[in-house]
Amino acid sequence: MSVFRSTLRAHSEFRRVYSAKTRVFRNGLVFYYRKTAGLVFRFAISVPKRFGKAVERNKVRRRLKEIVRTSDSLPEMTEVVFGVSTKCAELSYARLKLACDWAFDKMSKDKCR
Repeated sequence: MSVFRSTLRAHSEFRRVYSAKTRVFRNGLVFYYRKTAGLVFRFAISVPKRFGKAVERNKVRRRLKEIVRTSDSLPEMTEVVFGVSTKCAELSYARLKLACDWAFDKMSKDKCR
């Protein structure tokens, strides 16, 4: 089943996800997530300036967006904020995809709201 994707934009939406206090860690990525009532998968990507120059930050952002776009295992009814640490700078696309797929699977199995 295809899940509709959209992005989190407002500061209040980020705070709502962070305040849920549910997260998983993998390979320098932190996935903050919150279960919702709709069938929509909403996401945002947070890459701090200390990660590096804009070129490196945008490269990771593009890779994560592509992973979300092509993924078949997105958890329904979930809002996710991808937190990126400096450890992700040397990760390949394949390693990022494995980490995201693992996290999506973990989020899908979580029944909390």
